[in-house]
Amino acid sequence: MATCGIVLTLLGIVLLLSIGSAINGWGQSQAITAFYTAPVVSMSPMWIAKEAGFFKKQGLDVKLVFIASGPTGTTSLLAGETDVGIIGGFAPTRAIVGGAKALVIIGQSKNLITSKIIGKKEIASVQDLKGRRLGIDRIGSNPDMFAQVALARFHIDTFKDLQYVQLGNIGQAIPALKAGAVDAIIAGAPHDLFALRLGFKEIVDIAALKIPFAATVLVSARETVARKQPELMKFMRAYGEAIHYFLTNQEGTAKIVAKYTKLEDRELLAYSIESEAKAMEKTLQVDPKGIELILGLIGKTAPQAASAKPEDFYDSRFFTELKDSGFLKKLWGEN
Repeated sequence: MATCGIVLTLLGIVLLLSIGSAINGWGQSQAITAFYTAPVVSMSPMWIAKEAGFFKKQGLDVKLVFIASGPTGTTSLLAGETDVGIIGGFAPTRAIVGGAKALVIIGQSKNLITSKIIGKKEIASVQDLKGRRLGIDRIGSNPDMFAQVALARFHIDTFKDLQYVQLGNIGQAIPALKAGAVDAIIAGAPHDLFALRLGFKEIVDIAALKIPFAATVLVSARETVARKQPELMKFMRAYGEAIHYFLTNQEGTAKIVAKYTKLEDRELLAYSIESEAKAMEKTLQVDPKGIELILGLIGKTAPQAASAKPEDFYDSRFFTELKDSGFLKKLWGEN
């Protein structure tokens, strides 16, 4: 009997310790590794969520890392090295078409193309681009897609009618334009303003065309979504708050953007933020038309894209919950 009593006492102690450990665990931050792929303003809500404390507010301990390309970012998700990332929509869509079915888009933060085509003063019109050298970072990148989509509106085929010059990265665009190595470039803020300041000419304002495009999306792996759904829901709420901050707190946003982009020119900061604000999707809802447009571009070289449906590329549970729970209504004060 005495032995039985001791055993019961020990079991009770173990049970109490287990309960205490669980309670402590509930109060601790939940860890997530997130990434961004470029030091550009369209990705700044990720930085804001970290710097302004929105991740912490949701009980998340977010390790934020920089991964300098879309394909590398998607690889990190598939390998389980990261949980979620902000990325240009073309890379994950192309990867899924190519067989990476484990990837999934869970939200969208930029829904339009905001870049411009800037070039030499002697280029009189859009049609005068034909036969000219257009500088992009690389074939298959977002700038490449932007050029294809925008110039198609003017019946220009970028591969047949232009000479593509791959520059490696957007930082080489303006030096190439100044050196005469290219006749025009495609650039977003603040690089377009840099070029205009140097006396080059705006040839096409792509933002004015209001072309739906999955320009910037939040991506995860389906296995991660299943395993970390509560954490990713909190992540999305924090990201939603960060977009609200971006659109309503210009001074605070400028400080955070300056830290991550190294921009110190206040005019450039304001211009960049204003440019991206026009295309920011405050509901994080994925626009099927934006993915459909990307599939059309991919279909030029991958026939299997023609039969793909936009709905196969995203999981709507997170942005649907933001709306249905009243989170967005409370955040924005809208009816």
